[in-house]
Amino acid sequence: MSTGRAREAQEAVSRLFQEREAVACLYPELRLRVVAEPLGVRLVAVMYLPGPSVGRPVIVLRDALWQPSEVTGASLVAVVDWGRRALASWLTEQLESSEG
Repeated sequence: MSTGRAREAQEAVSRLFQEREAVACLYPELRLRVVAEPLGVRLVAVMYLPGPSVGRPVIVLRDALWQPSEVTGASLVAVVDWGRRALASWLTEQLESSEG
């Protein structure tokens, strides 16, 4: 690929990412982060609120350190289940606080 074509392709990809960010920032976004750390695996359930792409407001729903003896298919299912329970717990708290 010539230098000119490579630059055009890079600019096109950059535009697509910018357009996606502009639209994505209009809606809330829920993420389950799974990050390896020296003491184990950090699990963080976060919600990004609508806002600017840089400095977007974030709510940490839950944060935990997981220290598995080994990682298997079943333990990965447990990670996703943790995310589901974290979201359910947070939602319950929000509903209870809005009722009282």
